Amino acid sequence: VEEFKFSYEDLKRSSRILFTNGMQDMWHAGSYLDDVTDSILALNFENGAHHSDLSHVGPSDNDTEDIRLGFIQITNILNDWLNEVKEEAGKN
Repeated sequence: VEEFKFSYEDLKRSSRILFTNGMQDMWHAGSYLDDVTDSILALNFENGAHHSDLSHVGPSDNDTEDIRLGFIQITNILNDWLNEVKEEAGKN
């Protein structure tokens, strides 16, 4: 962060960022675990491990309930953001 001169204050001026954290993955310790603003969100998956929350094909029968529900939540958030961007573009 220091190398790139990007701070928490810079982050708060951003928008539409979604941090997903598998709590069984040690890398969650370096992430944001709480929402930063109303459009910089953190979703934590108690049973999630490395990349279990990032499948591009959707949840499988092997995924835990929190990952299956999280996939729906992620999809809804991204759809809402895409619709916001479309609306904003239509106003210009």
